[in-house]
Amino acid sequence: MKKIIFLIIASALLISACSSVKNTVDGAKSEITKNDKQPPEEKEYRDKVIAAMDDQNADALKALFSKNARDNIEDMDFKIALLLKRYKGKSKSVKYDRNFPVVTEDKERGIKRIETYYVVKTDGGNIDFMYLQVVAKDDEDPDEIGISSMMYSPEIWQITMDDSNRGYYLWVDNPLWADFVQPDDVMTTESSR
Repeated sequence: MKKIIFLIIASALLISACSSVKNTVDGAKSEITKNDKQPPEEKEYRDKVIAAMDDQNADALKALFSKNARDNIEDMDFKIALLLKRYKGKSKSVKYDRNFPVVTEDKERGIKRIETYYVVKTDGGNIDFMYLQVVAKDDEDPDEIGISSMMYSPEIWQITMDDSNRGYYLWVDNPLWADFVQPDDVMTTESSR
């Protein structure tokens, strides 16, 4: 009995001690870090996104996206306006929906990507789900630095974090506006890329 308890405790300690997983994809080494440490870039982007939404500032939110994302996301101005229309009031709390941010680094190529899920509560009564994918570093293509993907929804979505998920998108789920939205009703600012 003591041996079984010892094995269980040793296994639990071994699993919790593992703070990173290393793998090789197409000959490139990458490291996925899973721990409770908050990368400074994750906090910086999260705080700036929430501040832009609290202030209903479409231009500030758009500026946080990478140049490549701004160039490739269709109807970005409309989607940002729709997001801001959905976002009511000011933020009361922004908490991780998962246990930690996932940081993927390819040190040989100088790329660092951070993916995080949040539950956002506002004083306007909304409780929403937010997903951010931020490229914090890219030595090969500086136009990738910034938010590459963002999702904002009243429902929790499961996203598989792997290379099939890469790309540029801003996805806003607003069931109140799903059938028809008059663009002039939500477009409040003109933005340039």
